[in-house]
Parts: sequence; C-alpha cells; structure tokens
Amino acid sequence: MIKTMVIATDGSDHAEKAVAFGADIAAKYGARTVLVHTLLRNEVSENLREMARVEHLAGEEGKAMAKSIAAIPEGRFPASITFEESATKTPYRVLEAIGEQVLKRAESVAREHGCTNIDRRLEDGDPVKRILEAAEDEKADVIVCGSRGLSDFKGLVTGSVSHKLSNLAPMTVISVR
Repeated sequence: MIKTMVIATDGSDHAEKAVAFGADIAAKYGARTVLVHTLLRNEVSENLREMARVEHLAGEEGKAMAKSIAAIPEGRFPASITFEESATKTPYRVLEAIGEQVLKRAESVAREHGCTNIDRRLEDGDPVKRILEAAEDEKADVIVCGSRGLSDFKGLVTGSVSHKLSNLAPMTVISVR
C-alpha cells in the first residue's frame, strides 16, 4: 500500500506526465502527495530567453528580464513559465518564482487527477540529493519522476536524475516516459 508519494517535477513534458501518472496512483490509494521541485541551475534555455525578450519582462533593478535571466549563473527553465514583475527582482527570486510556478502547475494537475492531500517542497541544490532527502523526510513509499527532464547532453554522459534516483533510492522509483 502507498501512504506517501514524492513526485519530482522540473516542469518538463516528461515531468508533467509523471505528475499526472503519480497523481492517478496517489488518488487511488488515498496517498499523501509531496511535489518536489529543485531550483533549476543549469544552462538557460533559449525558449526562456526568447519569451523574456518578446514579452519585455522587467527583471532585476528594472533591467529587461532577458538580461536578468542571461545574468543568472547556470539557470535552465521550462519555456511555459510566466513571471510576476514584483517576484523577479533578483536572480535568486527568478529561480524561486519559476519553481513556485512549476509547483503550482503540478499541484493543479494533481488535484485534477483526484489528489486532495498535497504538500509542496521547493528545494535548492543537487536534484538527486534533494529528492532523496525529501523522500526520506516525508517517509515516502515511492518516488515518481519523468524519464527525461530539462537536462542536456551532460545528463546523457553523467547520468540522468531519474537514472540516479533508480539506483540510489531505498524505495520504489517509477520513471515515466
């Protein structure tokens, strides 16, 4: 029986499928669902740069959001994130605002699939370590994640988050395609 499920999400297509899949299972078992997002600190995606440029979003100290995003060291984001101007005054707040949007969207999907007992965790640091710590802290029976996320070629060489979770987690890990 599943009492607590951790669902990791980075906002990617595979992660959104994982949220829907995990939420279906959690709803069936009446399990508590913990959505986990770690701040995205890889290379900035071209989709986000383009969105910020086109929408002329304001960023840190009144600079265009595109310039603020370009200044964030090692940040990569899903392309469909929307920003509130007041929430993105510093590079760290941009990362947090993105994380909050990813979790908010994941919670909405989980509720649509019948989950009622949902917690959200916004973490900073290595995604694998933070997801494993969250699963341990929450006494999770299972972790659900997307089989691929926003990582690039580096993930293929060093191993993806889902692959590392499958090898390191003491509980069941479901990787969704």
